[in-house]
Amino acid sequence: MLDFYAIKLSFSFNSLCYFRLMPNAVTRSTDSIQLIDICAGIFLIGMVCSKALLAIGMVIFCLAAIFQYGKSYTREAKTLSILLMPAIIFGATILSGINSEDLSVWGEFIAKKVPFLLLPIAFYLAKERMAYRYYDFLMAFVIIVAVVSLGVLTNYLMNFEVLNEAIGRGKAITTPIDHTEFSIFVAFAAVVSLYLYVEEKRVVRIGTRSTLLMLCIFLVLFLHILAVRSGLAVLYITFFLMAVYTFVKSKRYGLLAGSLLLMMLLPLVAVNVVPSLKTKLDYVNWDFHRHDIGKGVTYSDSERIYSLQAGLEIFRGNMIIGTGIGDLKHECQKIYQRRLGKVLEHYPHNQYLFVLSGLGVVGFIFYSIALLGPLVRLRGHYDPYFLTLHCVVFVSALVENTIERTFSIGFYLFFVLAGICYLTRKWAQPK
Repeated sequence: MLDFYAIKLSFSFNSLCYFRLMPNAVTRSTDSIQLIDICAGIFLIGMVCSKALLAIGMVIFCLAAIFQYGKSYTREAKTLSILLMPAIIFGATILSGINSEDLSVWGEFIAKKVPFLLLPIAFYLAKERMAYRYYDFLMAFVIIVAVVSLGVLTNYLMNFEVLNEAIGRGKAITTPIDHTEFSIFVAFAAVVSLYLYVEEKRVVRIGTRSTLLMLCIFLVLFLHILAVRSGLAVLYITFFLMAVYTFVKSKRYGLLAGSLLLMMLLPLVAVNVVPSLKTKLDYVNWDFHRHDIGKGVTYSDSERIYSLQAGLEIFRGNMIIGTGIGDLKHECQKIYQRRLGKVLEHYPHNQYLFVLSGLGVVGFIFYSIALLGPLVRLRGHYDPYFLTLHCVVFVSALVENTIERTFSIGFYLFFVLAGICYLTRKWAQPK
């Protein structure tokens, strides 16, 4: 059913592209809707609605890039070298099979990481179009997330008592995709909508500045109602880092102080006003109490702690090349069985510890080059959206395996590659 509604949303998006995102379509042929725009729209919708639609979007996006630009792309080695940096993660996953005994699990990770190899090539072929549509895709993502969030909020209000009771038992408000990943996407959309509002000269071609401000306020309020701690942590830390970056750079210290004060007051008010958030925090306190008395094996927060402890133990015993990504879960389960007398199905709930325990220091270096490389190579050319993406990804990696999850992989790759295309557009040499 979710896939059906996601497909309907994709048709709505493509109609929106044609009638709203394309200014002066009659007089400017370069603004006419193109196949790559439709495929990118399906990609974005699948990112927040449906794993099947996300996979379809990735595949047809790659095919569209080859079909539409394969014979006419401009060779530009400097841009290509940056776009290919994320592909290092695919290479690290391949190498992790050297010391993995469970090749079937290793193969699953390889399949999941294939986009790191294919999408950089597709974005390179379509780099001029992706650079041209960069702001449109950012705005489209904000709108898609807002529309889906409105649906989630409506469902929550219609089932208020039932869902609040479920939150009190450690469950989450129903979302189309994993609630943690969805909350992180909402946090990103909230920060992006605020920057689109602030950057008056660069406002994209749909909506108005007041609409962008309302979208930002709605997404921030909705994230508190959703009551997913990972998303809230990402929101506040990213807002803080970007506020410091923006206002210190422009020497507007009064606005920085006001922003920081607002960030301190908002959670205090929300905890006492938003029922779902208050219920969630009550459950968290109870969960930690169960952990403290040694009875938290079946509760989510306690299990996260156990997963981190298992990951740290594995890393200490396999510091150079890790235990092998194919064997990591099995090694975690042996520790769970020994310590808890029960087998849990959790990898370490931290991207950095996941890499260190599964691939060791060598793999961690590969991941660091892949993720930090674009920031290093593009220093001096940043825009706030590119920095926001990296803040969101790096912060979420503290509490989730962001680069190991399908929706998050699609999210990261789309916006980091689109950002690279946009920020390097001046390097391209004319044919």
